[in-house]
Amino acid sequence: MEGAKMHWFSILISLMVIAFLAGIVLLILLRTVRRDLTRYEVLDKEELSGWKLVVGDVIRAPGNATLLCVMVGDGVQILGMAVVTILFAALGFMSPECRGT
Repeated sequence: MEGAKMHWFSILISLMVIAFLAGIVLLILLRTVRRDLTRYEVLDKEELSGWKLVVGDVIRAPGNATLLCVMVGDGVQILGMAVVTILFAALGFMSPECRGT
């Protein structure tokens, strides 16, 4: 059963690397947004520039709303099935020792 222990250890290491890289990306993003917000607060409130011009585009409905809904729905379904499959594999329901169950 030592192979199973090494398997769980490698999964744990992979998850730690993913969490570390996501943390680095989040830190860079937060620093950039915070710097931009402080720069825009210094500007005149009546002068619209930068991200303030995007406000009208964010609230507007997308051009192909039906296609967007279909793509988001398909993506959520594929992600959900991948999570369920990985969960079943982690719990041992998809073990090669008990095929066909």
